[in-house]
Amino acid sequence: MKIGILDYNVNNTHSVFSAVFNLGYDPILITSANEIKNVDKLIIPGIGNAFNSIKILKKKRYLDEIYEFTNFSRPILGICLGLQIFCKNLLEGGISYGIGFIDADVIKIEESNYFNIGWNKVIIENNSFFQNKEPKEKDYYFCHSYKLKFNSEHEKKYCYGYSTNKNIPSVIVKNNFLGCQFHPEKSQKEGNSLIKMFLEKY
Repeated sequence: MKIGILDYNVNNTHSVFSAVFNLGYDPILITSANEIKNVDKLIIPGIGNAFNSIKILKKKRYLDEIYEFTNFSRPILGICLGLQIFCKNLLEGGISYGIGFIDADVIKIEESNYFNIGWNKVIIENNSFFQNKEPKEKDYYFCHSYKLKFNSEHEKKYCYGYSTNKNIPSVIVKNNFLGCQFHPEKSQKEGNSLIKMFLEKY
């Protein structure tokens, strides 16, 4: 199995690489668009300004290749900003346009303290990926100030986890895509478990 981690100048690329490597896998860093189609599973990290990151993704021709990868039904894990780029409109740093795979916009967290940094509990609803028959509470590490806002009730059905502190959509499972607003690579046991499930069972 060939695992690719997209490298587009975001801060957590190497920590995601290390997390996957330490689980016993041999991932590759993807540094050009034509490499994307050659992997079996794709991981898209993300910490940074959405507007600038989208510009980089477009310049490197990554967005079109990611879209095609999605259509081929191969598994994708999007982490934090790597989840948000699959939405329609991203408002951080200016208006930018994502892949549109998720019918949602990415808006600033409304609370006065709009930074969501640190450990938070996430209620994981019943779903086959997490193999739980009833909701479970798990601890994950967050670092962001923008969140998903769904544009329809229909799209909410793909959200299987919300944070307990700010009710932030935190786990998206849609077709071949798994997205998490938190950082599994920084979430120790629970985070490693999520990455391992993605690599082995998704």
